[in-house]
Amino acid sequence: MKRAVKGLDHVVVMVDGIDAAEAAYRRLGFQVQSRGFHRKLGTANHLMIFDKDYFEILGIVENTEFNAERRAWLKGGGGLANVALATDGADVSFDAFKAAGLNPDAPLFFGRAVEVAGKMEHAEFRTVRIPKTNMPVVGFFVCEHLTPEFVYRAEWAKHPNGARGILGVTVIAEQPAKWIPELEKYFGKGSTKREGDGLVANTGTQPIRYLTRKDYMARYPGVTPVRPGDHPALLSVRVDRLVACEALLKKNGVNFLKPDAERVIVPPSEAAHLTLEFRER
Repeated sequence: MKRAVKGLDHVVVMVDGIDAAEAAYRRLGFQVQSRGFHRKLGTANHLMIFDKDYFEILGIVENTEFNAERRAWLKGGGGLANVALATDGADVSFDAFKAAGLNPDAPLFFGRAVEVAGKMEHAEFRTVRIPKTNMPVVGFFVCEHLTPEFVYRAEWAKHPNGARGILGVTVIAEQPAKWIPELEKYFGKGSTKREGDGLVANTGTQPIRYLTRKDYMARYPGVTPVRPGDHPALLSVRVDRLVACEALLKKNGVNFLKPDAERVIVPPSEAAHLTLEFRER
């Protein structure tokens, strides 16, 4: 049976100044893929590819109708903007989301040129976007990869900082429980559970955690969120060896925090308005 949502595919980090963001992520020890351009969307990106997922930094290069909402969002600061969900098909997702009352946009086809083994190829995607009216703080959309062989490549998943994959996303929300009904339209009945005053959504793969601002500040002391209200605030990344990642960050002059022996936190000032958490598990 084909599934409308089968976990987290990638996350999107909106940046105001893609050149500076690219340099920042190389300094953080990521293998940053060459810049891609979405001509239809008026955007450009760089990908950090892992074994089974990835994240991208995305910047506006031309004002178009497709990026008006992103341009408006950037005025409040950059940072983690979207979580793209894996799917067995954009049409399957569209039908399921429509039945759930999520008011999805029709599937959108687009692509970008990409160099693979010295040859120019064309990576192609179909996405289904959910409007702001049904956005549980996180901007969800589904992404169907028509050419996964031009995205998920083993040679691109080797990072100097030892990064191997996304562990999860953390969201600041003053009333986490209010989002339960909306989240379960995406991930199914019973997919959310309470953790104290917070909430965890089971996407099928990596979790999305909702914390109150008070709990967030307690878990990530010394880190000032980039936005005053509810927003996706932090990306957790798995590394092979935390001590090696920490050494690389020190070598590259990156400011970071170490609240305990199991975590290294990179503040938004070092990562184009994204807070990064490096852990081994």
